[in-house]
Parts: sequence; structure tokens; C-alpha cells
Amino acid sequence: MYNLDTIIEENIANALNNLADKYKKRGVYEASKKIYFEALKFRQELSTINKNKQLPLIAEILNSLAIIYKDENRYDLAINNYKKSILIRRALFDTNPKKYIYILAANYTEIANLYRREYKYTQAEYYYNKALKIYKNLPKEESQTSQIKILNIYNHLSIICNEQDKFHETKDAYLGALMIYKRLITNESDTYKSELSTLLYNLASLYLKNNRQNKAEEAYLLALEFLLELYEKEPKLYKENLAMTFHNLANIYNSKHEYNNALLAYKKALNYYISLAEESPLKYGDYVATIFSDLASFYMQQRKTKLAQKFHLGLVKLYTELNQYHEGSYNLKLASSIIDGVRYYDQHSLSLYQAEAILQKHREKRTKELLNEIYSLRQEKNFVSH
Repeated sequence: MYNLDTIIEENIANALNNLADKYKKRGVYEASKKIYFEALKFRQELSTINKNKQLPLIAEILNSLAIIYKDENRYDLAINNYKKSILIRRALFDTNPKKYIYILAANYTEIANLYRREYKYTQAEYYYNKALKIYKNLPKEESQTSQIKILNIYNHLSIICNEQDKFHETKDAYLGALMIYKRLITNESDTYKSELSTLLYNLASLYLKNNRQNKAEEAYLLALEFLLELYEKEPKLYKENLAMTFHNLANIYNSKHEYNNALLAYKKALNYYISLAEESPLKYGDYVATIFSDLASFYMQQRKTKLAQKFHLGLVKLYTELNQYHEGSYNLKLASSIIDGVRYYDQHSLSLYQAEAILQKHREKRTKELLNEIYSLRQEKNFVSH
């Protein structure tokens, strides 16, 4: 049984705790922290008498301090307090595993989030994986109730691993999230379908970046299924996503010499981008130009010279028009496309004077490179004519 002094100290600690909680809720952090530290002293003294009762309360105070420091953007102090709290809760785990398993997972996730915000990706990855390991070891019924938390961890892992150029870890995070989305999606609701289409697009782009073209194609086609379904209901929201997906698929098909599929995908991408450019020419005109350039190269690859020239001339015309909107912002791209016209599409070398005149207005590193290309082309053409 406690003596009178112990009872008094415990009452004081409880009162301090309650007061600190009230200040914390009101955002009066300096007063709240000061009182929490006072309560902590009492709890630590009382823990020498009744460890099992006081340690959980000490962990709660440390957790509260961590939350305050997080709100103050003092992440190092927040992380330090979360870690102290975790040490206590791990020691208490055997007394109530069901309770502390979720608290530990939540604390690991919070620490990971803080490291992520500080761009300390290695540490963030470590703590996300510690939280993930806990959730993965839960019984099936319990893990299903934590699906959104697990999904958020996978999404964060995919971002930070991608930032670190960790292909396998990023892919595994995407695939982990993919499994959860599949469980969450129903035919009756479009909830999560947009997120899933984005995830599939990002996974496909990851495969493409790492020269896994077949896998990229597969993921883009899966993304396309959801995007087309979503587009029927909300065209404005998904038009750009469809354009990008078809464009990437077209480039994959072209690289595999599947020309019919490539042409179909290029045309679909072009239609969507033209529609977007009609609504916002400043934003999407350059995307249309990129596909014109791709189609010119596509037809030239198949020795369909007239079609190649047609799209390349369309590209030059489009950059000329965009220049009017952007007051010369497309000068370098226009000059480059004129040079390509002479080099690859049998356009007359006199057009190089137009490109040269455009470049004389600029003093950039790229300008010098393009001017050198013009001089080299002139020498080649003069050599051939003689």
C-alpha cells in the first residue's frame, strides 16, 4: 500500500498531467512543456515504487512532448522523445502485446515521417520498414483493419526509395501498395481507382526508366483500363493522364518495332493533347510539338519520307506559333527543329540562316552548340554540292 507522501505525489503528477494536456490542446506549448517536465519528474520518482504503473504514464508524457516538438518543427527533439517512448513501450510489450503493438507501429511511422520531412531518407526508410514489419506480422483479420496505414507506408516508401534511385525497393513498395488497392477497390465505387491508376503509371515509368519495357507496357495497359473508365465519368480530370500514358506506350511500341500499335497510340495521345492545347495552348502546346517530333522520327524510321517531312514542318510551324504566345521562349527549340529539318528531313540549307538569326539573340551554352551544328552542316552541304 502507498504511504501518504506517495499518494500526494501521484495526485500532483495527475493534476500536472491534466493541466499540461489542456495547454497542449489550446496550443500553449511553452507552458505545456514546462508542466509536462514537472509531471515527468514526479512520475520518474514514483516509478521506483511502482514501475509497472508509472512507466506507461512516462511513455505517454514523452509521446505528448514529441507531438509538441513536431508541431513546433523541432524534429530532432520530437524524434528523440518518440525514441525514448518506444524504449519504454518495448520493455512493457509482454504485459499487453495487443495494445503496444499498435502504439509501437504508430511511433515508428511518426519517426519515419519526421525523417522524411528532413530529407533523411535512409533513416525514414528504416523506420517505415520497422512499422511495416509489425503490421505484416499481425493476424489477417487485424492487418485488414490497418490497411490504410500500411498503404500510406508503402506510398511513402515508394517516394523516398525512388528519390534514392533504389529500383528494387521502389518496385517492392509499389507492388505492396498495389495489393492493398486491389483489396480496397469495388465495382460499385470509384474510390481508390484514381490513386491506383497513378500508382500503375508510376510503376510503369519506373520499369521504363530501368529498361524493363515489357513490364512497363504491362503496367501502362493496366493503368489505361482504370483511366478510360474514369475518363468516361470525368473527362477533364483524366485527359492529361490518358495522353501521357498513350504517349509512353507509343514510344515503347516504336522501340519494339510494333509500328501499328505505336501509330495508334501516338494518334490517341496526339488527339488528347490537341484537345488540351485548345483549352490551354501555353501549357500543352509543347506536348503537341513533342509528339509531332516523335511522329516525324517514327515515319523516317520506316522510310516514309513525305509523312516524316509533313510532321516535322508541323513541328516548326507549331514552335513558331508558340513563340508568339511566349515572346520568344521557344527560340532555342525552334532553331533546333530547323537544324534537324536540314539534317534529317531534306529541308533546304537556306533555312539555317533563319535558325542562325534566332540564335544570335541568345547567350546560352546551348546556343553555342547549335551554332556549331549550323556551321558543320553548311560545310557538309558545301562539300556535297562540290
